[in-house]
Amino acid sequence: MSREPRHLVLPTAELRRSKCDRDVFAAKPRLPIMVVLDRVTQAYNIGAIFRLCDAMLAERLVITGAEVDLRKRNLGQAACGTQFWTPWSQEKTAMEAVIRAKAGGYQIAAVELASNSVRPEAFTPNFPVCLVLGGEFDGVSQEVVDLADAVIEIPMRGMANSINVSTAAAIVLYGLSCRAEAAISTLRE
Repeated sequence: MSREPRHLVLPTAELRRSKCDRDVFAAKPRLPIMVVLDRVTQAYNIGAIFRLCDAMLAERLVITGAEVDLRKRNLGQAACGTQFWTPWSQEKTAMEAVIRAKAGGYQIAAVELASNSVRPEAFTPNFPVCLVLGGEFDGVSQEVVDLADAVIEIPMRGMANSINVSTAAAIVLYGLSCRAEAAISTLRE
């Protein structure tokens, strides 16, 4: 019989008690990361990315190329309520959102397979960063890739050429959020 310590799993209610209330949360500073969805249309993927933006404290989610209905069942199931407190907006095209972000001083990073793409760990962010993720079928549009300061590629070692957009968002957004927190900590010292 093993004498290793058992890890205690906390009940959901206890985990929620450790969170601040919604008014305090709304005033909490966010990380300098904007996420732009370029023609991501599936409600489940949009909902999942709402949830990721909430989890990583991204400053804003910009949805383009799709009319967003927060009441869609798949969106609501994936977002788990985060669509109501994650800052977000809608724009007609990703190109418009990226041009506005670039004019606002954001470094533009597209997640796409390209001849000059780098792996997530090799990307050097200059915050604030605008992270662009592409639609399920066509990826990030070529005109947005052409505007990007960097292109990030998640290596595909298997037979598939891509992974789900929300999975790609999770991989890249987590790394960026860690780097943003480190950059902010360095500035405070």
